[in-house]
Amino acid sequence: MPGDEEAIRKTVHGFAEAWNGHDMDALADLFAADGEFVNVAGRRWSGRDAIQTNHAFTHATIPQGTAAVEHPPHVYGVFRTSTFRFHNLDVKLVRPDVAVAHATWTILGDARTKEPRRGIMTIVAIRDGGRWLLSAVQNTEIERTVG
Repeated sequence: MPGDEEAIRKTVHGFAEAWNGHDMDALADLFAADGEFVNVAGRRWSGRDAIQTNHAFTHATIPQGTAAVEHPPHVYGVFRTSTFRFHNLDVKLVRPDVAVAHATWTILGDARTKEPRRGIMTIVAIRDGGRWLLSAVQNTEIERTVG
């Protein structure tokens, strides 16, 4: 449909906007209810709630002892003052209701390093009614600078 590519781009950029506002409810709302997220450390979170909880832990927007967090304690709040930016976002409609996107990214302000972090995301987006949602995201870091 006309405008789909732009709508997908808006959803993907919404991830960065939510991250930069440290609003993990808004970030989770971009995902399908059964969405999947694989972080740069290879941890896979299934479902919107797990995606929200685990991102909230690293942004320190939930208490440190929250159940269902799949992070080691030392990463609590490492992104609380970080900024996230996408670059070179490519979108390909696979079917009228499925798209694949690739975007490189940069994070500044990770509490574990003064260096910028860089990576690439592979994103599968699906049309849900009139809205595009993130169904599966694989996040891969390039030039890893933190342990």
